[in-house]
Amino acid sequence: MTDSASHPERFEWQRIVQETLVESDPEKLRSKISEAESVIFERLQFLGHDSGRTEERDALKDASNVLLTLKKEVLKFPDWRSE
Repeated sequence: MTDSASHPERFEWQRIVQETLVESDPEKLRSKISEAESVIFERLQFLGHDSGRTEERDALKDASNVLLTLKKEVLKFPDWRSE
């Protein structure tokens, strides 16, 4: 993960991602993942093609990967890349 992972609330959207990471109830986790994915998507849309925000883009990518791992490992979502 990038250095931004060591600063949990460096970016506002990270608060929602952090809350998701500590949720233990599967139903609440499902809802929090959905909320976090929406916030990440909205932030990416806002950033558009702003080339000066690479650190935040890297943090968004890392957060997305963590959410995908939670979906697959904790919630047992299917691996869409299975062959």
